[in-house]
Amino acid sequence: LFILTVATLLTCCGTDNKTKMTDQEAQDDFDRQYAESMKDPLFALDIDSVKSEYGDRFMELRTIINHHDPISLLDIGAPEDEYESEVKTIIVQLEDDMTQQKVHDLIYQEFLRWFGDESTTGPKKSYKELAIDIHEWMKK
Repeated sequence: LFILTVATLLTCCGTDNKTKMTDQEAQDDFDRQYAESMKDPLFALDIDSVKSEYGDRFMELRTIINHHDPISLLDIGAPEDEYESEVKTIIVQLEDDMTQQKVHDLIYQEFLRWFGDESTTGPKKSYKELAIDIHEWMKK
């Protein structure tokens, strides 16, 4: 949702009048992108249901991800729940027997899913320490 909002804002805030979208066009574009994203079963998961199902584990994983702040959003003032969408899609895919490499792959894939591309997420190698911490946490 964050990406869709940013993309819509960037699209509608061009500098010349020919490229500016009207408010209605921007809303329609956002609505279209949102509807498309909801076809993805992981995007469509209800966050409150996932929180309820995983309980304290959800918040523990959020704390780990927040500690690493992989995209530095918390550093610039984003709220503590900024990464909850990523926590939601990561936690439902974690399996007890996953290797550290599989956890690394999963985490990076989910950040790409939510933030679009490497220009926002950064390189995969920058998620290695986060993957190590999550893998260790999974063993508890």
